[in-house]
Amino acid sequence: MFPIIEAGPSLDQASLPAFVVARDGLYLRKRSLLGLSQTKVGRVAHLPEGREFLDYALPKVPQDLMARAVGFFRAVYRLHRTEAAVLLVWRDGSFDLVVPAQKVSSVSVRFDLADGDLPSGARLVGTIHSHGGFGAYASSTDEDDEAELDGLHIVVGDFDRRRLGFAAAIVVDGIRFHLKTGQLIERPRRLAEPSDEWLQKVKLAPPPRLKGKPSMAEYLARGFKPSDEISKPSRRELDDAIEKASKLATALGFRLSHWLVPISGSSEKGGAADG
Repeated sequence: MFPIIEAGPSLDQASLPAFVVARDGLYLRKRSLLGLSQTKVGRVAHLPEGREFLDYALPKVPQDLMARAVGFFRAVYRLHRTEAAVLLVWRDGSFDLVVPAQKVSSVSVRFDLADGDLPSGARLVGTIHSHGGFGAYASSTDEDDEAELDGLHIVVGDFDRRRLGFAAAIVVDGIRFHLKTGQLIERPRRLAEPSDEWLQKVKLAPPPRLKGKPSMAEYLARGFKPSDEISKPSRRELDDAIEKASKLATALGFRLSHWLVPISGSSEKGGAADG
C-alpha cells in the first residue's frame, strides 16, 4: 500500500508514489519518465469498495427539552409570525439548549455563534429551528447551512395547524443521514412557555431590498404577505393563485372553499367559489 501523506510543504521530501490527502479529496502523487504528477483519485482498483454509514450513538432528544424548544418557537410565531432557532448542545452527559441572538423573518433565521456563547463544558451537537406556518422539512438553504456543522438537525413546522410537523437528519462531513424522526427525538405533549430572556434574543430582520416592485406572484413566492409594494396586482394573478391552492388542498385530501368580499372603494366585484 502506498503511504498516505498530508498536503503541504512536506510533500517535497515524501517517498513516492503516495496518496495525498487534501481539503478537496484524495490524490495520487508519483514520478515517472513523464515527470512529477499528481492526479485526483476517484477509485483504487485493487481495494474493496467502501460505503457511507452512521452508527448513531447519542440518545433521543428528550420530551421535556423538545417541549422547551417548541414552546419557544410557538411564542415567537405568535409574536412575529417568523422562524426561530435554538442550539442543541451536549453537557454533563445529556442534551441541553442554548438560544443565540438571532435575526428572523417569515422564511429565515440567522445567527452568529461567537466564542463564549456556549456554556463551559458544552459541546455543540446540532440545531433545532422552526418553519413557522410552513411544513417541517429541510430546505436547500437549510441543507447548505447544516453541511458546515456535524450534528443532529431538527425542523419543526405547521404552527398554524393543530398538529405540528417534525423532521430530523444527522449530518457528518456534509453527508445527510435520514433516520426515522422517532429514533432521534421524543415528541412533546405539552409545550413550555419560554423565558423573557429567550424572547429578547429574537430580533426581526430588516425587509429585503427589492430591485423594482415585484408582481403579486413573485412576491407571494418569496413567502411574504401582499402589501402596498406589490406592483399592479391583477384578478388573473389572484385566480391563478386560488387555482394552485385548490389543487394543493385536493392533493392533501381537502376541498378548498373561498369567498371574495370587495373592500370599500374597490372596483372589483366580489363573488363566491368552491374549488
